[in-house]
Amino acid sequence: MSFATLIGEMLESGKITVSTNNVKAVEIKAANKKIEINAIDKKIVKQALSAARGGRKSKGTLERIKGAVDQIKTARSQLSQLKEVAEELSEAGVTVTLSYMGSVVVTMGSQAKSKLSSVATGTKAIEINSPLKLIELGI
Repeated sequence: MSFATLIGEMLESGKITVSTNNVKAVEIKAANKKIEINAIDKKIVKQALSAARGGRKSKGTLERIKGAVDQIKTARSQLSQLKEVAEELSEAGVTVTLSYMGSVVVTMGSQAKSKLSSVATGTKAIEINSPLKLIELGI
């Protein structure tokens, strides 16, 4: 059982708000095997994603090409891990949604109703609700 599935099953209800410099960045709500993550400040989300990816900034053309190849390799690996987590969430009856400013961007787990996004993700346990918002967040 993955950590995400364990958390989803253990949480009964609650809300967490994460702020930086007195600015709300992320709200997390949990209830009835559903975890809702609402990104409020996309700058903070992008910084967190950049830090998770290693935060490298390429300078030359060759470095940019190497960086792009590395990003593709990392994305494939991350998608594989995300797919596994989403399928485990689905099996456990847990749903996780990621929203930006209140609009759902991605749904993972049991309530995902994947249509075309299953072609891109390789699973029906991940639904891309808003591709434009997903791109805007830089995920």
